[in-house]
Order: sequence, then structure tokens, then C-alpha cells
Amino acid sequence: MPRSRSLFAALTVAVSAFQGGCIAYNDSCQPLVEDPDAIVGYLASNVLLDKVYTRHDNNALGQLVADALLHAEDDSSRPAVLGVVNGGSLRQEGLCATRTELRQGPLTDGVLHELILFENLVVTVDLTEAELVAMMEKSVEALYPAGQVIASPSGAFLHLSQGSSMRVDCGAQGGAPRVTALTVNDVPVPIPARTDPSIRYRVAMNAYLLDGGDGYGEALGNAGQNPDRNPVQARKLGGTEANLASAYMREKHPTPVQALREEPRITFQNCALPARPAGR
Repeated sequence: MPRSRSLFAALTVAVSAFQGGCIAYNDSCQPLVEDPDAIVGYLASNVLLDKVYTRHDNNALGQLVADALLHAEDDSSRPAVLGVVNGGSLRQEGLCATRTELRQGPLTDGVLHELILFENLVVTVDLTEAELVAMMEKSVEALYPAGQVIASPSGAFLHLSQGSSMRVDCGAQGGAPRVTALTVNDVPVPIPARTDPSIRYRVAMNAYLLDGGDGYGEALGNAGQNPDRNPVQARKLGGTEANLASAYMREKHPTPVQALREEPRITFQNCALPARPAGR
């Protein structure tokens, strides 16, 4: 994934130095933001961070980032109607610690930036309806069917922004699509997609996906390099996922009353689902 040279170097040192929850060299654990202890918002419940939860299920952190991307260009003449983020962008192994969950309550800027560790730039681009549906199908093609153990979930799994939803059937047979229903910005998308190339959706995602990362090259083609698709890099806050998510958290979830809550944006049918603690 795209990232700054210094961040990549620091991550390499940190991972190699990590021993049983301790960092061997303090220099590898430098804050990623000016005020890492600043509270950016509140969580309504614990957020699970293991890969089975960020890459194979709805997840509040993934939804936060997708929402932030959706609104990255709200002040432009052509804002997005959908924001997506791949589960592989959410990292439990930060520079300073490995976390299995976030506790209910306040979330600090330092922790948030470690969880969204890569310096991914955000781009808003027009996709045809066929490309959009193909992207969603790619997102769920590696989900495990019911009855199987979720051994190695794919980082290509996408979280969706508020107002959008998807229904997935992991029991689809004979090459039938797994995506059985899709709604974008509260408007149903036909499945299968219409072939009219003039029908387009403005989608915000990180440049890693748009450049074909996580296997999205076939679904998205050269959309990111096509001027006709009007690809625009997010202009505020350096245009990175982490900065945009931090600002959005401050704006939308600043108090316990307005705390971030996970929503059932993706409905899973005949799919394996990770076990959750009692009461979740």
C-alpha cells in the first residue's frame, strides 16, 4: 500500500522489535500525530479488531472510515455517493502495540492513527454501474461459506458508508453472483448491473484499491487514470484516510451520547460469521 518512507521504516522496526506486547526500542514508538492523547470521539461499545472482524463482518471502525471517505469532497460540485474501505487497511498491529479490541468510551487520535496505519490517499472517481457491481462482487468472493472456519480472511473485503447496504449469499452455486442486493445512497442498484456506460456512481476509496490493489484491477480497470472519470484526490487534511477519519470522528461522535455504533450495513446469508462475545 502507498505509505510514507519514514512510516514504512518505523513500522518495519516496530514489527521486528515487538516481543510479547513490548517494544524493544522506544524510538520505534513515536507518535504519529502531534497530540496522540487527544480524544477524537467516543465508541458506543467495544470494537473487535482481529482480522475475522475487520475482514469478514460489519465493523464500526471500518464503517467510520467509509463514512469519512464518503464526505471527503462534500464541498465540491460532485461529492461522492458511496465511500468504501478495504478491511486490510485496518491494522491491529500498530507501531506501539497490538490490540485485539478497542474499549467502549473515548478514542484517542494516536490510537486511531495506528489502527489506520498506512498513508493511503483518498480519491473520488466515477464508476460505471457494471464496475461498481463487479467491485462489490470482488469484495465478497473470498468470504467463507457457513460451516467453514474463517482461517485467512481477505483484506479485499469492503466496508460501506452510511446510506448504502448489501446482501451477500455465500451459498451461491454455479457461478451465480454472491451479491444479491445492493443499495447506494438509499437507491437500489440493479443486480445484474445495467450495461449502459453512462450510468455512473461517484465513489470515494483509497488510491491503493483504485490502482488495482487487493485484486481490484479487473473490476476497476483504468478508472483512476481516465480523465473522463474525473478522479480527484481529497484536498483537505493531507487527503489521507487516517486524517479524514479523525476529523470525521470529532465532528460526528464527539460525546458519549453521539458515540460511534456499528450498523448492519452488510447482511450475510449462508456465510460463516465470527463468534462474538456474549451480549454483542
